[in-house]
Amino acid sequence: MTIEEKMEEISETFDFLEGLEKMEYVVDMAKKSPGLTDEMKNESTKILGCMSETWVVVQGDASRVEIQSDSEAQIVKGMLYLLGEAINGHSKEEILSLDEQEALNKLGLGGSITNRRMNGFASAILKIKEETKKL
Repeated sequence: MTIEEKMEEISETFDFLEGLEKMEYVVDMAKKSPGLTDEMKNESTKILGCMSETWVVVQGDASRVEIQSDSEAQIVKGMLYLLGEAINGHSKEEILSLDEQEALNKLGLGGSITNRRMNGFASAILKIKEETKKL
């Protein structure tokens, strides 16, 4: 499956949920996230532009990229977990082609979160792309 197809699949899940149910689902996804070790949470992995303390680690090579993330905010942690579900295992090229402004809409969360969280999520994607370029 492509990143777009995976995002569409995630979005379809949100189509069945209403109002607060969407955020409850995101928090449930946060609980599935293994998070990061304390050693992995440092200035080089920190996402600037997020309201909460949030980190992302990008690993792999040009043909297969994997992200791991963590956040003090459960909603952010869940959103990043869903993003990881969509992009993990894909190529550097595919990840670099992601539109950080459209990703939330493609995941089905566009109208469900505040502008601040949307900006923070866009910052997370920019950080992922920045780190992916180094692979």
